Amino acid sequence: MADHLLKGEKMLAKECKVCGSPLFEIKGETLCVVCAEQGRGEKRAPPEAPAPELSLLPAAPVGEAGAGIEAAIVSLCARIAEEGDERRCLTLMEAVRAGAEALRLLRQP
Repeated sequence: MADHLLKGEKMLAKECKVCGSPLFEIKGETLCVVCAEQGRGEKRAPPEAPAPELSLLPAAPVGEAGAGIEAAIVSLCARIAEEGDERRCLTLMEAVRAGAEALRLLRQP
């Protein structure tokens, strides 16, 4: 993921329905770079309604904990966009992935 950010590709405030990682917009297409790299399932996310920018809308309410995780992910994404050190960028991306996984777990019935 860090490589895609360093290339200037846009991380979206949407997550992959397969792995929960943030989706990217690459050359006008929405793509999960994690699934694409691992060769899992569909490489492109199915079309969905546009989400408001800087919002990770849950499928179901996840309460105060979920709102805090969402806010942290948005903050981390903003820091990633400004980060010049590749190692720090990777650390921040790992934190985003952990946050996305936490949200996925909160959403499970």
